[in-house]
Amino acid sequence: MKKVLTWIKPTGDWMHIWNYLGAFKPFLDLSKWKKAYIFIADYHSLTSVHDAETLKRNKLRLLKEYFALLPKDTEIVVYEQSKVKRINDITWMLSSVTPYSMMLRAHSFKDSQNKNSEINMAVFNYPILMTSDIITYDIDLVPVWKDQIQHLEFSRDIAGNFNKTYNTDLFKLPNHHIEESVKIIPGTDGRKMSKSYDNFIWIFDSKKVLKKKIMWIVTWSESLEESKDPEKCNVFSLIKLFASNDKQEEIAKKYREWNYGYWHAKLELLDIILDYFKEARERYDSFESNMNYIEKKLEEWNKIANEMADKKYEQMMNIIWL
Repeated sequence: MKKVLTWIKPTGDWMHIWNYLGAFKPFLDLSKWKKAYIFIADYHSLTSVHDAETLKRNKLRLLKEYFALLPKDTEIVVYEQSKVKRINDITWMLSSVTPYSMMLRAHSFKDSQNKNSEINMAVFNYPILMTSDIITYDIDLVPVWKDQIQHLEFSRDIAGNFNKTYNTDLFKLPNHHIEESVKIIPGTDGRKMSKSYDNFIWIFDSKKVLKKKIMWIVTWSESLEESKDPEKCNVFSLIKLFASNDKQEEIAKKYREWNYGYWHAKLELLDIILDYFKEARERYDSFESNMNYIEKKLEEWNKIANEMADKKYEQMMNIIWL
């Protein structure tokens, strides 16, 4: 069975509609036919988060979101990167076959250079650790955005360099997976949903906050009595992401009739989102007071992740120090 892997950094970016539809849901779909792994990339977060309490708080919320959205009795392995004892040892050995010139070409490093003169070495070495995260577990597919393809190309190059240097086929070369069906999603201001625009709709916000954000969505200025074109409306674009075909047709018909305002459409969107994520939001709320299930699963899956990394580490050691 092929393996698929994804991760998210606990840097304070919570689960919102765009990363759910663009990354998390496609990953869940892939996991139905593949062995799947998700990890909390807490080592990666150290490039920017340097406060222990903040990091702890971010990890707790992220774990609650992950487990709330995963199917019950899931076989997807969720683990913590920092609990994998050999991952940095593997990274160090891979760094010895990684050209300096390759790291200078990394988008993450170039972006940091442009934004910040004080760049830490974790930013520079980020692609090597990411490579370890992937090839240690013999991953076949990694879902990425189009602008992240370079990350997987680096992983393939680094794995290939090790294999060539030591005349081995130890590391599998991973492939990227892009969800072509996911289109641009409008944010509350009408522009594409983007972290830089701060126009997200967060899945696990309280109903009050969720309603407030939805009511902020930019619309046209037709009066209540005027007919409206649903296909030109940001609210309807979001409705189509979560509503059934019958519900979409019902609401589209209301748009074209009189006495249906954008305010009505926003309330329908609120109800649709609350219904779509009803079970996940209930599970998230239950984790607020009881983390026992999450802690038990993490202990089990951290052990699995460690066993796999230990095995790969021993194989590397036998090749390098033969």
